[in-house]
Amino acid sequence: MKPVLLALLFSSLAFAADFPAVYNSDPGNPQPTPPQEALKGLKLPKGFKATLFAAEPDVQNPVGMSWDTRGRMWVAENYTYAERAKRFDLNLKDRVIILEDKDWDGVAETRKVFTEDVQMLTSVEVGRDGVWLMCPPQVLFIADRNHDDVPDGEPEVVIDGFTVAKDNYHNFANGLRFAPDGWLYGRCGHSCPGKLGVPGTPEEKRVPMKGGIWRYHPERKIVEVLTHGTTNPWGHDWDANGEMFFINTVTGHLWHLIHGAHLMDSSNANPYVYEKLDTIADHYHYDRSGSWTASRDGQANSLGGGHAHIGMMIYQAEQWPAEYRNKLFTLNMHGRRANVERLERNGSGYVGKHEPDVFLSDDPWFRGIEISTGPDGSGFILDWSDTGECHDSTGVHRTSGRIFRVSYGEVKKPEVPFAWRKAWPKGDLSSADEHARALAIRELTQFSPIDAIPGPMEGAVYPELGFDAVKVAKEDKSAFVRLMLASTLQRLPVGKRAELGAALLAHGEDANDPFLPYLVWYGISPLAKEDPQALVKLAKDCTWPKTLKWMTRSLATQPEALNALLAGAKAEQAGTILEGMAEAFKGIRKAAKPEAWDGFAITAGKAEADKKIVQELSILFGDGRALDDVKKLALDEKADLSARESALKTLIENRPDDLRAICTQLLEVRGLNIVAVRGLALFDDPEIGQKLAGSYRKFGPAERPTVIDTMVSRPSFAKALLKDMAAGKIPRADLSAFHARQINAFKDEALSKQLVEVWGELRESAADKKELIEKVKKQLTPATLAKANLSQGRMLFTAICGSCHMMYGQGGKIGPDLTGSGRANLDYLLENIADPSGVVSADFRMSLLTHKDGRVLSGVITESNARTLTLRTMTETLTLDRADIVKQETSPLSMMPEGLLLAFQPDQVRDLIAYLMHPVQVPLPKAP
Repeated sequence: MKPVLLALLFSSLAFAADFPAVYNSDPGNPQPTPPQEALKGLKLPKGFKATLFAAEPDVQNPVGMSWDTRGRMWVAENYTYAERAKRFDLNLKDRVIILEDKDWDGVAETRKVFTEDVQMLTSVEVGRDGVWLMCPPQVLFIADRNHDDVPDGEPEVVIDGFTVAKDNYHNFANGLRFAPDGWLYGRCGHSCPGKLGVPGTPEEKRVPMKGGIWRYHPERKIVEVLTHGTTNPWGHDWDANGEMFFINTVTGHLWHLIHGAHLMDSSNANPYVYEKLDTIADHYHYDRSGSWTASRDGQANSLGGGHAHIGMMIYQAEQWPAEYRNKLFTLNMHGRRANVERLERNGSGYVGKHEPDVFLSDDPWFRGIEISTGPDGSGFILDWSDTGECHDSTGVHRTSGRIFRVSYGEVKKPEVPFAWRKAWPKGDLSSADEHARALAIRELTQFSPIDAIPGPMEGAVYPELGFDAVKVAKEDKSAFVRLMLASTLQRLPVGKRAELGAALLAHGEDANDPFLPYLVWYGISPLAKEDPQALVKLAKDCTWPKTLKWMTRSLATQPEALNALLAGAKAEQAGTILEGMAEAFKGIRKAAKPEAWDGFAITAGKAEADKKIVQELSILFGDGRALDDVKKLALDEKADLSARESALKTLIENRPDDLRAICTQLLEVRGLNIVAVRGLALFDDPEIGQKLAGSYRKFGPAERPTVIDTMVSRPSFAKALLKDMAAGKIPRADLSAFHARQINAFKDEALSKQLVEVWGELRESAADKKELIEKVKKQLTPATLAKANLSQGRMLFTAICGSCHMMYGQGGKIGPDLTGSGRANLDYLLENIADPSGVVSADFRMSLLTHKDGRVLSGVITESNARTLTLRTMTETLTLDRADIVKQETSPLSMMPEGLLLAFQPDQVRDLIAYLMHPVQVPLPKAP
């Protein structure tokens, strides 16, 4: 690498402070791979070559990049991001540098500092006579109107409200990029929900956001959120047709920007969003049911290397061979490579197909964080250069960073930088090109307000569209154009949505489209509240199964609307309407019977599945005969066991007077006993607790967690549990720290004392956690871990952790999926186990619900609406009527308790930790 000319502009910065000394906080003072060796470690396809565009000390901790019209690279350097315990070190500063390669040889000769007086910097963009910086909770604009690379003055706050979550330190807002349409686009993760607006915007007029894509119009000062959901989007780009795609870390990795879409995540902010759109990729880059790490560490195979994707570009230049043109590239952190996606049309939208991976790195420090097409058509890769996985939990190596240029053959100096960029199709409703028609719709509707995540914004003013959307919906032959119109529904006054909705629903060929049923529903769903009869009218002619089911679900709890829907239903709609009703009434035990129900039920219950729903709904509507039939089935020893189980669940849901006697009778029946336990849990009688404790050993290993779950739901049951545990009849290890915390939640002094005497004490002070971490870390030496029984570790994980966490596609969904976490790092693992509440997303906080029957239930609330809420516990998912909830508390703590390791023997801790750290799945122990 030739010498870099350091053109530092410290003296000319009008407002820069002295830049604090940068330090490394990763333990042991590890040294990164030398830059030139890292360059040699890049494995490139034949004909490609890479150069080291820049490296430390000229660039350090690069987190984002942008380009100006002169072909210079602007780099955001983030130093304030810190280890988990500190989150951010605000004694440090971040900065923006400008790198230029004047002779186009792939190595930057000049480096300037534009600003070094910002903090929590995640992104930089250049344009509109200045520089735009994402520094959560704000977007800053630093003017440079004379383009002399010197700030004209202090930064101006142009947007604020991007939350920096107190219980998290990642998922931040990032990714500033101007599009040719004049809007500034950005991204944000779901763990940092925000309320966006220009400075001074009143709280009630701010736009709520919980993950997804947002944009800002600099001239009109408009902020809007375009999509809702995903986990942590960290890369986006537009294709030649003006369609934006974005990448996501964790869960599904690839998404198409559809305005108004609700995307897969754990949010339930809109009561009418019953299902969300999933990734458009037809694959994952790791095996969710087995050895996902088979593609880690540079081993090329069909999976792709892991769950974390960062940075994205759609290659549209001509410097690389034609086979790479219009392909989507994203950096895979764990796989240390670029994944390649082929974008193809799929119905009204797109699907991503996995192409062979490229640009694999042998450097264990490689942490690719951005990829972009440069002014000469080469690709440029930013490398954060560190050893932390996902987030640097133990420390940050701030003094390293690299930028690589990847080119093919001879690189020619462009006559004009970015000459390869082509204009999008010109928006034109009369064009033969469906993309031009779609862009025209976007242009004509761009300044109409779009619905926020909960629905239409209060006080929104909707201008006239300027074209006949209904006419286009009826006449346009393109499903892609109709998808744009479905998005447009959310930019119309609610009163005008039914007509456009009807025109779209009239296309029977779109009934099973992957996207249209969702977008049409998202647009017309506010009618359920504002004008339910208009929704009934739409439902009468609806042939789209998903959309009709959601319509029914929204109308089912409105007696007049439901009656009208049933009265006008066609025979072919009956099964779908029943499904929607069943989902709507889940958790509700009694409802008024619609006048039209009896007539509808006679014609509807033809299919076997429909008969069961008709029976259950008839019971809900007070039909005693149907309830008697269900009792007979539950008690019929000759009937199919699964049918009996279903019948017993129906009885528990409806609670007849003789439910306790029925459950007691079935408590000894294998296959029904665990359901009977759940039924007996409804009765506050110490005798039941004693009976369950006495019968504990009659339940199989897989059933016992449910029994324990039931016995910690009432103080009287817990007392019986602890009594038999003290007598040695119930193993101490079967009571998890999670259950112990729930017993303590009763705030019963005598019961808590009994817990300490029998089981042990929950230690949750900071000092205790630190002491436990150090103690276990000393015990778990490499030699000790090498002796671990991994199969026993898996069995312990299944019994203790698997009820909450998923790994390799198996387990519960209360806590995060551990398959792709940073569990290979012992420090990271012990911190998360011993101090799980140190950083916890709101999505995994524990809720305590006191039921009016006396039970205390704990878990994660996954859904809620005006009538019911859904609680996911360690052993089941319950939908509860809000009227039955006496008290609801949300703990700031994680669902995972701190004392998890305290109930284990040293060899069990060794086996569990070794299993968690192991990169591939292992078999369970062989049966004796």
